[in-house]
Amino acid sequence: MDLREAAHRLYAVMPREFTAERTALARKAKDQGDKDLAKDITGLPKPAAGAWAINMLAQHRPEVIDGVVRFGASLREAQAGGDAEAFRELGQQRQGRLGAAVHEAKDLASMLGTPLSAAAAADAEQTLRAAMADAGAASAVATGRLVRGLSSSGFEAVDLTDAVAAAGPGEATAAESPVVAPPAKPAAARKEKKASAPPARKKEAGEQATSLAERRAAKKREQLGEARSEFEAADKQAREAEDAASKAWDTVKDLEERRKALESEIADARKILAALEAELIGTTRDAETAESARKQAVRTATQQRRAADQVQRRVDRLS
Repeated sequence: MDLREAAHRLYAVMPREFTAERTALARKAKDQGDKDLAKDITGLPKPAAGAWAINMLAQHRPEVIDGVVRFGASLREAQAGGDAEAFRELGQQRQGRLGAAVHEAKDLASMLGTPLSAAAAADAEQTLRAAMADAGAASAVATGRLVRGLSSSGFEAVDLTDAVAAAGPGEATAAESPVVAPPAKPAAARKEKKASAPPARKKEAGEQATSLAERRAAKKREQLGEARSEFEAADKQAREAEDAASKAWDTVKDLEERRKALESEIADARKILAALEAELIGTTRDAETAESARKQAVRTATQQRRAADQVQRRVDRLS
């Protein structure tokens, strides 16, 4: 067992089990005579709630993380290639993809018995957003050993310092710049290949080709700038909508829990009602039996009283 293997095992457990598992792994390493490894394992930090949720996606639903990583790569490719139309189209899809991934994280956390708080869900969203913007962040979330959440300003590489436990080469370094829509690549100037043209005309043609390439590049930069502005405006609106959706999701979850609690109370009440109804039936039968016995006792008492009165009358006559 090396440190990375130990970290893989440790960051796959529930938060409530983390400390005990870390102690057990350190003890195992120490028992095997590797005191340095035991010390390193003891130093592994407990992940933040949002980071834990991302680790669970990497462990149990890797296709979600893979989808985020692939989408981010397409977005960065469109940016790097100066493809304003593709960048705009992907930018419009970005929030929907992000929202779906966050929903998967919430659903998985609830299924594992550790529901995410609103703050943890927001941290997970920021981390997935960073993974879309930066290849280094994408590599970090895919490890399943994330320690803390990540964030992207959109202008600088994501800070991955101490973000991944037992990080190896390429897992905790910024691999490339984030999506910031830099100047588009200039179009290649068309070469004029007219051998018969004099040097002056060749120079003029070259200048015209360069000017045309610059104009095309400027136009692409302008289009990409417009796409970026549209994206930022749409992204802001999408964030606000997602925040409202997250609150609505929490409300639905609370109401669902209340509904289940009420159903449980109703089921208990029905059991009590059924027991009381059975007791009522038995008591009614006992009451009917008692009433019949009472009537019989009255009749018997009446008959005995009449017999006693007759005897009394004989006594009176004989006196």
